[in-house]
Amino acid sequence: MTQIWLWVNFSVFALAALVLGVKAARMRRQEGVQFPLISFFVVLWSSALYLTMIFHRTVTTFHGHEVYWGRYIDWLVATPLLLLNLGLVAGLRPTLIAGVMAADIFMILGGLVGNFSTKPSNLVWYIISCGAFIAIVTAILTEFSASASHRNPKVKQLFNKLKLQLIIVWTGYPLIWIIGPEGLDLISPGWEAFSYTVVDISTKVGFSFVLTKNKQVLVQASSSMMADVKSYIQKQHI
Repeated sequence: MTQIWLWVNFSVFALAALVLGVKAARMRRQEGVQFPLISFFVVLWSSALYLTMIFHRTVTTFHGHEVYWGRYIDWLVATPLLLLNLGLVAGLRPTLIAGVMAADIFMILGGLVGNFSTKPSNLVWYIISCGAFIAIVTAILTEFSASASHRNPKVKQLFNKLKLQLIIVWTGYPLIWIIGPEGLDLISPGWEAFSYTVVDISTKVGFSFVLTKNKQVLVQASSSMMADVKSYIQKQHI
């Protein structure tokens, strides 16, 4: 059952990469191309990592159960890029975007260490990782939202959609971890794989398609972002 869901993930991400790659190519000489381009690399990277899991290149047996650590290598790259796109839409300062991306990487590494830890130390790492997750959500609800409030109405509306989608869907990751084989072992590896499939596709493909749906809004978001970057650079030299 696990293999089936890994193939589903790979197929969906590969198809999404094709669609987003075409979108990025069509916008290659326009403002806003960075959004479909970043999204393209998110799903392309994920499709490649799922292929490594399918062929057991990033799977290790630890204390009687298989750890698909390829997921964490996937998330280490893909989820910070999602936050980068969200931060760019919001017009957040580069230093704050970098800080939230760093917190995200720490969160993923905490979950990975928990996978290769025995009980109860695995739960300690889980709590540490959840702390980073709470910090990220807090940043999105405060700094990201405050910055987005100054965007034009259409860009602000897009940000609010992406913000809610990301927070709601990302909550599924820690829930799946704690009830899965790596945590309390309440569900089978097959159901864990299915659950991660739903959350992963919703997070990456769903987020990317909502983001890149309206080309004009991307152009507006990019124009505002460039103006903010120039203003930020000028302030740094004062």
